[in-house]
Amino acid sequence: MFQELAPHDPYDKCGHHYVIFLDLKNQHFEVLDSMHSEADADLTTHSEFFIKNLKETWNHHYETSRVQISHFPIEYVATTKQGNRHDYGFHMLEYLAKWEGQRVP
Repeated sequence: MFQELAPHDPYDKCGHHYVIFLDLKNQHFEVLDSMHSEADADLTTHSEFFIKNLKETWNHHYETSRVQISHFPIEYVATTKQGNRHDYGFHMLEYLAKWEGQRVP
């Protein structure tokens, strides 16, 4: 999954993108962002809101599934931060293509 984050500009429909992985095997969510860290309130507020809605949707559509995600915690993965304000798309695509849940691509 990827999400758009443009908290300071409600008219910016392009914004900044980051990745949220749902790791069913290890039972947690992983957030990777090439510009923000867990210390950034905009990122944590945005990702927690999205994950809360995903958990509710999962429960609604898969309530009888043996796999339930409502208890899964969120892990903010430390990533190398990009050196500019326009390469986030590249980093996001690299995460999607190469992330294996062990080391940052």
